[in-house]
Amino acid sequence: MATTLSNPMRDERAYNVDEAALSLAAEKTIDVGHGVGNTLRVTQILEANDITCCCVGVSALKFYGASRMRDDWEICVPTDLVPKAIRVLQSPPHSDVYVLVDSISHAQVQSMTHTYNRFQTRGLWHTFVIVPASDVHLDCRPVNIVRSLQGLPYPSLQVFAQSCLNRRNELELCDLIDGTNISEDWGEKNLNLEGTNDVDWAWAMKRRTKEWNVEKEGKPRPIDFWPTRPKSKRLIWQSQVRTKASRLDWSRPPEAFITQYRVHGSPDPWTVLSDVS
Repeated sequence: MATTLSNPMRDERAYNVDEAALSLAAEKTIDVGHGVGNTLRVTQILEANDITCCCVGVSALKFYGASRMRDDWEICVPTDLVPKAIRVLQSPPHSDVYVLVDSISHAQVQSMTHTYNRFQTRGLWHTFVIVPASDVHLDCRPVNIVRSLQGLPYPSLQVFAQSCLNRRNELELCDLIDGTNISEDWGEKNLNLEGTNDVDWAWAMKRRTKEWNVEKEGKPRPIDFWPTRPKSKRLIWQSQVRTKASRLDWSRPPEAFITQYRVHGSPDPWTVLSDVS
């Protein structure tokens, strides 16, 4: 089956994605470096099966300019389509290319990553997980997605920043602000800063953590550190966007750096062809 996809950030042309051809290409191609090409093929396979997807977590932060170390690519899909995404990747011809492997062995703060289905491209050191959109408080629809110059889908800057605020993930928000160098005024114009972080979401994640059955799941219990206390989204935003300069140090002098990740006069990272996104 062939599906027509468009890449709005690269060009206006459409191109056909043939599932068998994608699997064959993934099997024969060695994607040295950061795994961009192999991840692109995975997203194309999902899209060819009517599964909207985008790269989140560390990969999205790197796309927006943050300097982060990446182990697995995190590919977000609508929560109700997670089982379908797994079936597609485990069915021929894709099952000849992608194999389920052990999840990472340790839990991470404000994350369920170690609980997700983890795949590896056969014969390559390229691993990825399928992330339910609800776990990252993201509405995974085409209207909320942009593409890198390599063609990879990512949440738009506005959608990603709002997700960080709603989850009260201040570490991600800090890195996103410093990677993009967005201003306080940008947030006032583009984000919903009224009210507090989503406490209901945090309590739902906390319940899942407490109810986690280690013996049944065969994976460690998630870390019980979810932001269940409400905090003003505007205060969260201001506390991070107003402190860019305080995150500079002797290795990043203000004469050269405008944020910890950006030098004066540097172009926006997503406007430059990159081998990491």
